[in-house]
Amino acid sequence: MQRAGSLQTLPRIKDIQEFQPGSTIWCLRHLPDCIKICDMEKKYITEGVCLNGGSSRVCFNPAENFLFYMHNNRGSISIPLDYRNLSVENHTITFGKEKRVRVVEHLFSTLYGLNIFNIRIDLYGDELPFFDGSSRDFVKLLRDFPGQKAAVFKIRKNIVVQDNDSFILFEPGDAQLFIDMELNHPYIGIQKIFLEITTENYIKEISPARTFVFTDESDPRIKKLPPYGIGITPEKIYSSEPLRFPDEPVRHKVLDLLGDLYVLRKKLYGRIRAKNISHKLNLEFVRQIASIAE
Repeated sequence: MQRAGSLQTLPRIKDIQEFQPGSTIWCLRHLPDCIKICDMEKKYITEGVCLNGGSSRVCFNPAENFLFYMHNNRGSISIPLDYRNLSVENHTITFGKEKRVRVVEHLFSTLYGLNIFNIRIDLYGDELPFFDGSSRDFVKLLRDFPGQKAAVFKIRKNIVVQDNDSFILFEPGDAQLFIDMELNHPYIGIQKIFLEITTENYIKEISPARTFVFTDESDPRIKKLPPYGIGITPEKIYSSEPLRFPDEPVRHKVLDLLGDLYVLRKKLYGRIRAKNISHKLNLEFVRQIASIAE
């Protein structure tokens, strides 16, 4: 991972889409290199291997709002931060419609946890680096990035979404967000965590938690999981290192939920009670909240 590094090796940006909330309309406009856009002293750069193969590089800079640009050999495009631009693909979150960025949830979780809502992101590739399956590397890079005081949703009624034995229940409050999460699976039993979502708690208690998969010994992915996460079978846990927490899987569920909430661009105050959640359920929860605000 690099910090405050040179961008001389990055490709030049010639064709870039103009940012228009709610749309992805191409336009041809010459812009200077990323190296000329922002103050080099406030430059944050990282690169790494992607979950689905290959690698990518990401450049972060302060901005007056949220801007996301994806650059590849087909050109450049901006993608508005809108819950309607999120979808679930192979148990991960995809961002965008016609042009899509894969596996954004760990970065978005970091931005939520660190209160970063005004930022320019330039991705060179079509997928975010996966690192070790947690958000820890993004946190290390961005923890001193200028944070902002985010707006808060003024919700005064309970919201619940449910799918069989999985549910998310939001109970409004006036101070901070508390998450009461349960993960129940025969391979690990019952794991629970109750946590106030503060920046300090996010950095220490949530960001190190790695992604995981419940599977069996015949799954060919088992040998490929470390160092990209945790494989859990009835017989054992596959990991490149000892578990970072005894309840690491349920903590990662909190990490993913915060990443999915980020697209709302506002904070929630109150208490979230949840059990056996998934990205699909999280996005339905986000849609319910957004429908109240619209």
